[in-house]
Amino acid sequence: MIKTYKDLNLIFLGAPGAGKGTIANWLVVNDQFIQVSTGEILREEIKNQTKLGLEAQAIMARGDYVSDDIVNEIIKNKLQQLTSNNKHFILDGYPRTLAQVDFLESLNFTKIDYVILLNVDKNIILERLTNRRICPNCGSTYHLISQKPQIENTCDKCNHNLIQRKDDQPEVILKRLDVFNKQTKPLINTYLGKGNLIEINANQNAENVYLEIKNKLINLTNNK
Repeated sequence: MIKTYKDLNLIFLGAPGAGKGTIANWLVVNDQFIQVSTGEILREEIKNQTKLGLEAQAIMARGDYVSDDIVNEIIKNKLQQLTSNNKHFILDGYPRTLAQVDFLESLNFTKIDYVILLNVDKNIILERLTNRRICPNCGSTYHLISQKPQIENTCDKCNHNLIQRKDDQPEVILKRLDVFNKQTKPLINTYLGKGNLIEINANQNAENVYLEIKNKLINLTNNK
């Protein structure tokens, strides 16, 4: 039973650089949601150099998406764990294809309440991603313009050297956007038809995007 907006299960949709992970983290920190990020799970596999990780590493470096079979299994296991503990979640980076939508709907142990679509202009995406730097050791994220580390090219948390992800280079970003437009945009019409899509202007700064999402979810749950 949904009592407040914190009892919802959400999907975040948006192009690379729309801020899905950043905004999801605001809801994790402030509102006790659990973020389920396929990207983070896969990067952990890459860091550990597992068989899955090595396969995913090559695919992600080209700007392509990892196969549905691999991602579906990861998501199913994670959502089973969360729902058995009565935890509410945000799916970040999943589903990306209509086949993944169908798989998600086939899971009889959970349901999605709302889909948050983060709309952002292409020029802003390029500015955000080409200036993004990450810590390969602890996973912290920085931005060379809006969120600089205290010491140049050094993580504030663990002092490790920062890197640019291969898929944050301009030519790969454009490939990722092309893949998004072909594979993921059809999902928007699907969720529009279901009546549970919420569109957000994600050209704004992260705090404003977070507050807009939170206020819309509060209004929707209060009116139920």
